[in-house]
Amino acid sequence: MRSKKRSESKSFIKDGLLFRLLILAVSLALLLLIWINRNELQNLSRYGYIGIFVINFISASTIFLPAPGTASVFIGGAIWNPIMVGIVSGLGSSMGELFGYFLGYGSRGILKTFEKESSYVRRLEGFFHKSGFITTFIFAILPIPIFDIIGVIAGAVNYPVSKFFLAMVSARIIRNIIYALTGARIFS
Repeated sequence: MRSKKRSESKSFIKDGLLFRLLILAVSLALLLLIWINRNELQNLSRYGYIGIFVINFISASTIFLPAPGTASVFIGGAIWNPIMVGIVSGLGSSMGELFGYFLGYGSRGILKTFEKESSYVRRLEGFFHKSGFITTFIFAILPIPIFDIIGVIAGAVNYPVSKFFLAMVSARIIRNIIYALTGARIFS
């Protein structure tokens, strides 16, 4: 009985489930902190590019909740260099979206402990490993609020974080440069 319990705990650590649980817990704690301090954090636009970066980071990390990221890019493009606003906000937004990825990554380990993987999960995993880059790029460049779901799925199916981030950051920089240039054109 004792050896069975010991092998289960070794398996728990060996499978990376402890690491996944830790990532999930840290991500949830950070999201809670951001949510609690959201009003104070929204006043950062007066700090220029750093403010734009932080606003977009926060906006993207508030999973499934709207935040003022797009508006800050649009208005920031009229105040500062629109290309730099697009790059800085794209980087901030992409880094914030990693919360969704890591929530998916952490939750996958929890799901594995409670149920066997279904054929649906395996098909989704196969699709994402084959077409994940282009899927991430297309969803990240479109101005739709459901991108968080793509991040959670990418993490849950163990899609490489480097590929996910590269697709996302390139799409978000392009999209935010367009937003910033539009803001500059309209307000100048």
